[in-house]
Amino acid sequence: MAKVHRYLITGTHGCGKSTLSHRICSELKKSGYNAIVLSETARESPFPINRGQTVDSTLYIALKQAVKELEAIAHGYQHLVLDRGVLDSFVYSEATRGEKISEIELGLLEAFKIWTGIYDDIIFVKNEGNNILQMDGVRDTDMEFAQKIEELFQHLLMGNFGDRVRILTYGDMLKSKIHIGDGGKVYLDYERHYELVS
Repeated sequence: MAKVHRYLITGTHGCGKSTLSHRICSELKKSGYNAIVLSETARESPFPINRGQTVDSTLYIALKQAVKELEAIAHGYQHLVLDRGVLDSFVYSEATRGEKISEIELGLLEAFKIWTGIYDDIIFVKNEGNNILQMDGVRDTDMEFAQKIEELFQHLLMGNFGDRVRILTYGDMLKSKIHIGDGGKVYLDYERHYELVS
């Protein structure tokens, strides 16, 4: 079976993840790769999200994300561009409930850290307050909450994946050109790495 490549695009809400995900997928397809964008699962959740997130919400979103990845592989896609990953719902859980995170969430979090470790690319898009959040009926528009999420993402990603994480600010994401190398390797202008911003 051919290797499956997974590109994780992550960060707080409203930072440009979906825009970047679709741009990368488009360039992969232009280069002849069998690619698909896997959209975030939070919008499909039958449980509360954002600041109302519950244990059930966290589990549903994380597990559904994992199932989406497996279904895409079963359908023959070899390049998965992930508009959010399996760890994202745990960041929102910590932001909303802090130390009240349940044992089952903590156990699943450790398993999904291992899962995330198999991703070929981890691209962290930082809003840094540059993009004003637009109300769309789902997204939380409180900038303070979004900033808290961004800080928790940075702590989780850098603490577990270190210099594997590539960083783009919202502004740089908008102007960054995307280049596809051998095997579908994604190259971005303006990207930074952890050691440059820590």
